[in-house]
Formats: sequence, C-alpha cells, structure tokens
Amino acid sequence: MAYKEVTGNLFASDAMALVNTVNCVGAMGKGIALEFRRRYPEMFKQYQVDCDKKKLVPGRIYYYPSEDRLILNFSIKNDWKYPSKIQWIESCLRQFTADYKQKGIISIAFPWMGAENGGIPLELIQSTMRKYLEPLEEIDIEIYSFDPSAYDPLFDQLKKIANSEDYESYQKLSGIKDKAYRKIIDSVRDQTIKGMSELSRIDGIGKTTIDNLYIFLSKLLHQSILLNNQTKASQNIQPPLFEL
Repeated sequence: MAYKEVTGNLFASDAMALVNTVNCVGAMGKGIALEFRRRYPEMFKQYQVDCDKKKLVPGRIYYYPSEDRLILNFSIKNDWKYPSKIQWIESCLRQFTADYKQKGIISIAFPWMGAENGGIPLELIQSTMRKYLEPLEEIDIEIYSFDPSAYDPLFDQLKKIANSEDYESYQKLSGIKDKAYRKIIDSVRDQTIKGMSELSRIDGIGKTTIDNLYIFLSKLLHQSILLNNQTKASQNIQPPLFEL
C-alpha cells in the first residue's frame, strides 16, 4: 500500500473513498464542498437534514455511501463564516486512523484540508496530515493539490458532447435553456473554460443551470460506466470447450 501527494483532480481518483470538508450549519457553497454538493446532490440533502437536527459537531467524520463511492465528510468548521481549526482536523484524522480498517476502506483520496477556504497555512496542514496518514498500512492514500485543468471524468463527458456532431440533441436531454447551453458549448470548444469549477466564469450562466448540468453529466457518466462494465463482463465470458 502507498501514500502519495499528487497534483490533479480528486474526482478523477480511482479510490473507493473520497474526503469532503464541511461545516456544521448545512452550507456547501465554496471550494471542494461545492463540487461535492453538485456531484452528489443526495449526499448534500442528507447532510442538510443532519445539520438541521444538530447532529454535526466539529471534529467528527460523517460517512455517506453513494452509489459509486464512500464519502467521508470531515467536519473541520463550525460555521462557514469562520476559519477551520487545526484541532478539529486532528480530531477527524484520529477518528479516521482508528476506523478505516473496520470500515473496510482500502483506498482514499484527500484534499489538503482547510488550506484554502479554511484559512490554515498550507505548511501546517501538510505536516499535520503527513503525521497521521503516512504511517498507515493496508491502505492506499492520495492527497490532492487541486489543478483546475487536470483530467476530470465529468468535464471529459462535457467535452465529448461539445465536440460531437450531434451536440444539439443533448440540449433537450439536459433541460438547459438553449441560449445558456450554447454559451457552455462554445466556452468548452474555444477552451475559455478548462474545468467544471470554471463554469461560473461564463457570462449569463447561473447557479441553477450549473447544478442541472452537473446532474445531467453525472447521469450520462454513470450510464457510460455501466455500459462499459457490461461490455467488459460479456467479453470475459469464455465459450465452452465442447459443444453439448
């Protein structure tokens, strides 16, 4: 098993578990938490319910099993208005190191927690995470420095649509209004934007449109993965040695 620090997009990881960083008041409005909200809307709904019931407290991990991943919400803020605290990050890391074998986690991808919107110096985050995670055995660990232009399966799906001859047919399926859809397609084609996190830079594209695009692309990607897995399974079926 291995510990790695990489540059790229956490959502391109093959790890079975992904780490999100959250507050305890039900908001995922910036950074990686916003990406998780848009990619896993059902997780976000459950998170909001739990926050409304005051179930979340700083320094604890809250697990959510999605269809394709186990999501670990590390509560490293009390309120989104205030910075993260290193003691809450350490508390979550201690819980993770104690629980990961019991949870059956054999691979996981982390961001550098609290280093951006959390307001904690990167050097302190790095030394803290290395202290807890580097010694762990029987698990593959990746820690991501975010690169907005790195490969992302969801953005790759959008690029395939933009560059296809029948890109217009996807507009009706997406439910996105024609004018907004064309702006998105044009921005992808001319490389004005190079990643999902840059969609908000497109003039005239609102939050609801972006949310709907994420949902649409996620469905397409999920269908593509299912089809690919079915194809692989059929190719692995060996014919009988003798016909009866």
